[in-house]
Amino acid sequence: MNRSIFFFLLPLALFQSEIFAQNHSFESNLPQTVTKEIKNSAGKSYELIITLPPDYQAEKEYPVMYYLDAWWLRDLVPGCYRVKSLSNKSLSNTMLDVILVGISSVGNEVDWNRQRNMDFTPSKFNLNIVFNNGAVPLDKSTTGGAEEFIQFLKEKVFPTIEREYKVDRSSRGILGHSLGGLFGAYAYLQHPELFSKYILIAPSIWWNQSELLADRESFISKSLANMFVAMGTEEIKMMKDPMPTFIEYLNPKGNPKLNLTYLEYENEGHHSVLPKSIYDALEIIYSKTQLD
Repeated sequence: MNRSIFFFLLPLALFQSEIFAQNHSFESNLPQTVTKEIKNSAGKSYELIITLPPDYQAEKEYPVMYYLDAWWLRDLVPGCYRVKSLSNKSLSNTMLDVILVGISSVGNEVDWNRQRNMDFTPSKFNLNIVFNNGAVPLDKSTTGGAEEFIQFLKEKVFPTIEREYKVDRSSRGILGHSLGGLFGAYAYLQHPELFSKYILIAPSIWWNQSELLADRESFISKSLANMFVAMGTEEIKMMKDPMPTFIEYLNPKGNPKLNLTYLEYENEGHHSVLPKSIYDALEIIYSKTQLD
């Protein structure tokens, strides 16, 4: 277990250090994108990156997709959506128009890792080891804030977007990668009223000995939901081992209200899986033929 985690986190830390050595500031070249600072109840600052669809009309109602880790996915997610939506103009416009809202930490790489380690984890880290994730130790003091983050979404983020834009509250989506995918899975299980569409890319279901898998009955959706789950075949064992059980528990044969798509990407790893899977997920989850 120790060796698996070490070899998983070492390339992650190197990747982050190489790409984000400088403080990360955002100036988007994407059309119709604005940013807004927002604070949680404790006064901690976040940034919302709001990207409107190309043909946005103020009087029209739109689905909204919230994507996590916008500190570094703020170009990739809207970029994939932009390419896909432009492509659709020559393909009978098969994809829905969507408002994208990235939720970002404020500050540098360490601030980002500190935020995601706390906000996206549903419980205090309890494995019998200590290691760093992006220069922030994963331990009981730096993890377990998912419930507080959910309250922030409900009390601050959703009302802010819904005051300023005309949105379809019944079509609220979430996209999360790694720990963000863990958070999305936790929201599906414990707060199914929050979202009806889920994009979970390389979700960290291994967290605390795969504690999310403890209650199989909780996986049965009580309302209609669409879910896309992706994993690269080159993921490490720790990430891949829980996935067969996770997908089995979600299986629509015993879960008739859930529309599930699970894709494995050949020769892709924890980060390289992102561009392909995000592009595919947007097409599948927001296709006009997708059942709501």
